Amino acid sequence: MVGKIRFLVLFCLCALPRFSYAYCMENWACITKVESATGVEFWASNIKDYTITATLEVDAGNLQHNGKVASEFTNTMVLAGNEKRLILKLDRINSKKRHWYSDSFYWTPGNMNAVHDSPDYLLPYALDERYRIVQGFGGGYSHRGASRYAVDIAMPVGTAVHAARGGIVIDVVEKHNRGGASRRYAKYANFITIQHSDGTTGEYYHLRKNGSVVDVGDQISTGQHIGYSGNTGFSSLPHLHFAIYRAKSHGNYESLPFKFAKR
Repeated sequence: MVGKIRFLVLFCLCALPRFSYAYCMENWACITKVESATGVEFWASNIKDYTITATLEVDAGNLQHNGKVASEFTNTMVLAGNEKRLILKLDRINSKKRHWYSDSFYWTPGNMNAVHDSPDYLLPYALDERYRIVQGFGGGYSHRGASRYAVDIAMPVGTAVHAARGGIVIDVVEKHNRGGASRRYAKYANFITIQHSDGTTGEYYHLRKNGSVVDVGDQISTGQHIGYSGNTGFSSLPHLHFAIYRAKSHGNYESLPFKFAKR
């Protein structure tokens, strides 16, 4: 799963004129901080066309939110494509004392409120072909935690991969040419992410280098050819990793159980 970013900034500020500061991650999610003598506002922005779930955590001193005094404040929200919203506003408690804060921002593609409508998914390869599932739900090798409900399908490098469900392509990585049976290779996985109509995402991992035939923004129909399998990333043999995911707070995500339609 992609899009999990954490960014930490520390400020120690006295009463200063109003000014703003922004940072963005992965050219997708941004935080704008508007500082003034009375406190600070945090605005979260989604600069892509596709839904994200964003979380802001702030450790603070001499600041309050809606009259609540605390040392830590957290808020999570779903941002539609190209949406900017106030995610947190903190006011100074004592204007004669300094206020300070450190903030951490997390985001992940998708909608944490998505309701999976559980259709039968097509097997992600051509109708006249057959491949073996080598690791299913809860597989002891790597299908634990967030990837509990994933399926690994053994297939030769270069096998055509087809969309198990239609939707819109929201992310593509195809630049890598490395893989191996160690988690240190995980960052080298090539993949395609498709967002479905119910807000979940379908993810197709371990594609070969330059193994996508679709682009971000493409509308995909069920069964459409989208790429070619490979052996990149954390992979002990040539295969396709397929799962359905839902976003969670703090840059996290969870896989969801599903079933393939009978052929």
